[in-house]
Amino acid sequence: MPNTAFSQQAADQPATSANQIEDIVVTAQKRSENVQKVPIAISALGGEALANRGFDSLATLTKLAPSIQLSNFGPIAFVTQRGIGNENSMAGGDPGVAFHFDGVYVGRRVGTLFSAFDSARVEILRGPQGTLYGRNATGGSINYITKKPVDEFEANADVTIGNYDMWRLRGAINIPVTNGISTRIVGYKEKRDGFAHNSVPGGTEANDADNYGIRGHILAEVTSNFTALISGAYIHAGGIGSQPELRTPFPGSTTGQNLGGPPVPGTNNYLVNGTPLVNDLRPFHEAKNTSEFQDKTFRLISATLDLDLGPAAIKSITAYAKSTFRTQQDADFSSKDLGSLNLDEKARQFSQELQLSSTAGPGSVFNWIVGAYYFREKGYREITYRGSRYDILAAAAQVPYGFRIAGNVTSESYAFFGQATVRPTDRWSVTGGLRYTHDEKSGNNMGFQFQPPSYSGPVGGNWQKVTYRVATDYEIADAILGYASYSTGYKSGGINQAINPNVANAIFEPEFVKAAELGLKSQFFDKRLQLNLSAYRNKYDNLQFQIFGPVGPQAFNAEGATVKGIELEFQAAPTSWLRIDGSGAYTDATFDRQILQGIQLDGNRVQRTPKWTFNLGGSIDFPLGEIADARLRADYSYTGNIYYTAFNRNTPFPGLAGSDFAPSYQSVDLRAFLYSKDRKWTGELFMTNVFNTVQIGNVFRGIGFTDVAGGGGPELVTYKPPRQFGLRIGYSF
Repeated sequence: MPNTAFSQQAADQPATSANQIEDIVVTAQKRSENVQKVPIAISALGGEALANRGFDSLATLTKLAPSIQLSNFGPIAFVTQRGIGNENSMAGGDPGVAFHFDGVYVGRRVGTLFSAFDSARVEILRGPQGTLYGRNATGGSINYITKKPVDEFEANADVTIGNYDMWRLRGAINIPVTNGISTRIVGYKEKRDGFAHNSVPGGTEANDADNYGIRGHILAEVTSNFTALISGAYIHAGGIGSQPELRTPFPGSTTGQNLGGPPVPGTNNYLVNGTPLVNDLRPFHEAKNTSEFQDKTFRLISATLDLDLGPAAIKSITAYAKSTFRTQQDADFSSKDLGSLNLDEKARQFSQELQLSSTAGPGSVFNWIVGAYYFREKGYREITYRGSRYDILAAAAQVPYGFRIAGNVTSESYAFFGQATVRPTDRWSVTGGLRYTHDEKSGNNMGFQFQPPSYSGPVGGNWQKVTYRVATDYEIADAILGYASYSTGYKSGGINQAINPNVANAIFEPEFVKAAELGLKSQFFDKRLQLNLSAYRNKYDNLQFQIFGPVGPQAFNAEGATVKGIELEFQAAPTSWLRIDGSGAYTDATFDRQILQGIQLDGNRVQRTPKWTFNLGGSIDFPLGEIADARLRADYSYTGNIYYTAFNRNTPFPGLAGSDFAPSYQSVDLRAFLYSKDRKWTGELFMTNVFNTVQIGNVFRGIGFTDVAGGGGPELVTYKPPRQFGLRIGYSF
């Protein structure tokens, strides 16, 4: 049989004793290996561990692994790992933490929306992964792997109800169609009222859920040495979605102006019959009269072919994806008609990857893989302000919108890569890898910013880079592996769609990283205790980050930044009925000495990166007579203070600089499970954010100002969910 991740469900996760920690087989190096034998900092969680901790979307991973932060701002997901991500939300930028869905790289961050039902595992690779995972993995890679078809009939479904009138239906069915052909189909539908309370009668209430999706696989064993996996997914997210709130009093900015553009009498103030409006600054309390909405879709189809040639195997991954989103936000955050913000994005991508790898086992003297990768994406993004003053400005200039930033971008990339591991002795391995990447982006920026003229102009750039990785690992004793690595990474340059290319350079440069890491992976007491440690130092040049310029989001290159840190993960199984697990990270991420927009950044913390994070959880299992088994689970997490821009401002309003600061927070989740003895029935009672703590997920300084020293701008914030509770009942056939 071919050496594939889906054959035998990721090489059949090895069986373990009830008193032992589960072994997890991963494909982090594009071959099946025990995670404890891979010389990379990886958090890997299997399907049962994910279910026990309530994993249902990427946002949950913040509570499951060290050094990772995930949040949403409107339709866009922001992922940061070891201090590195990317805030550039326009079509001309790329993420710094790669996301792979069943082996397919997903370029647009709207594609990270999915239901995690029927998951096989999640692999979180920390640090640059430029050799095997490409140009946009300077911070790491998240690999989400779903369950694949098997040759026996299986089916399971569950229903969940909860507060905020939440309900959810999920189901999966596996059907062996004929000898050698099986299919697996998963579907879900969920709805929930918004967390926000809108005091405007009939006003929309944000942070709701109105989502559905379906995905499926067809696995065919064509011959004894050739398999084909055809996969597809469709995901839709509707309703209101995540929408920002204003966390400062009206008008919201230290400049006295909330909305951008020249003043138009009566259209840029918060007066009603001469009386100033006062906004409710409590989280999830607002008074918006503009109807807000989101409409997001993601489609993916892929074909994975595996051919076993004996001493080597060939793998081909061909994929096509399409994503769209439309959103409308109340731009003045009030009951007045001062303006709305509309976002529209469409993207299509095609990718092809070919791999040729040795089929010798992980412990063989020599293992190798070589490959080629091609990626092409066409995207369009538009930002418009509408209504009130913007309609007046548009009518005067005879244009559709009084404010518009738009652009189309075509991205094309190809790469060649290879990696080999040599084992001079049974306990010692040396690994080396190399990758050449060529990127090209071209497009057209267009817009109208309050007053004539409109503009439209071509923009583009191309870049190339060779990245590499060298590593060595040594098995100090049985089940104790030490490793050291040095690697480089590269993230493509891009296009600033908020810049008129006729008057300024709209290109930002690639990001580069040099990373050194030491690590230890260990198991003790007959696999009852697992302890993994890593220490790293990453030096970044041309670090990409975003600030808001006079008319919108713009990406910049910092001259440099240094990120150092220590990470710890542990699992313990002292008895057959008790499990304890946890992780922690200290991250020292600071900018090097440099001046940007007149501000000295030396020593400022890299944005979206708390110094301290840690998670601690535990569960106990016990029987309930002869009819059922029970499990109680508790999880605690802590996230330290975060600055959301490079300027590290924390001046209380109405101080001139304002703030991009979010304080630390803690969270506690509780779950109680009930299983029938035959494991066909499952019941779960859950409560998340038990103490209803305020958890800021994002801070943005809004458009309509210059984000420099003395610049004001409304402080926009999104919050992570408040307390939720509910009941889930599942059945397996």
